[in-house]
Amino acid sequence: MRSWFITRSLQRLTRGSRMQVLALALGIGVSCCALALAGSDGDRVKPRAITTSEAQRLAMVRFKAFEASPQTVTVKIDDGTDSYAVRGLIDYGTRRGVGTYVAGATGQKQQAGLVAWDSSGLAVALGSGGTSPSSKSPQIARAAEKVRARLWSPRAYAGYPLDTALRVIAALGEDRPDNAQLMAQFGALRLGESTLRGKSYTRFSGPRPRPQSSGAAGAPRQRIASSSPLTYWVDEDGNLGRLEIKGSAMEQPVTIDFLGHEAHAKVPAAPWQGMSRHAQ
Repeated sequence: MRSWFITRSLQRLTRGSRMQVLALALGIGVSCCALALAGSDGDRVKPRAITTSEAQRLAMVRFKAFEASPQTVTVKIDDGTDSYAVRGLIDYGTRRGVGTYVAGATGQKQQAGLVAWDSSGLAVALGSGGTSPSSKSPQIARAAEKVRARLWSPRAYAGYPLDTALRVIAALGEDRPDNAQLMAQFGALRLGESTLRGKSYTRFSGPRPRPQSSGAAGAPRQRIASSSPLTYWVDEDGNLGRLEIKGSAMEQPVTIDFLGHEAHAKVPAAPWQGMSRHAQ
């Protein structure tokens, strides 16, 4: 059963690296697959290099995300066979998040549960505590707080699309703006304009991954990636409405929506209390 495999895969132990995902969140310093530059919505203009003002707006994205936390996020993944839907709450002051998820093909028996994640890994608790990806953040936070520590199954991040999404979410917020000059220097592109939830957003591809040096004298230079795997949907004030992650093994991009500040909920500490440390 594929849904059984999904649930088991969420609980397996593997290694993870925060530094790699920090680079991924910036689009700099990791080797990544190509990103499809044409969006499904909005204008169809040819991608172009970003202007100085656009670079400054893109450089504000991570800082704006930090300022808006705790905020509600959703994740949607569809690999053509199975799917994941997650709704949760991320706090960039602690780099911790909790959420509720449903995994499995739509229309078939699905697995539901709760997930907690931080910069080093994630933990899953089977059973949703009465929540679903349509629940409000306060309800999700209360459900996660009520789960006994021994019922959480922690592990380090692996290479699954959901792991990538949660790692990027955890790494995204920063307490200061990024360097706007680097955004332009490493090839960030303006892809076009789109409307999301009734609001206008500019779509940008992130800075292109920079080739990693092998360190060996005379070694051939790696080519700079032609495009970033990340598409940022950014409003006129630098707020991030959506982040798309494209991978060569995925038929559809991973979609992460940022729904804004949540004033009536906070990420509970309970999932981390008494829990075994994530594998390092």
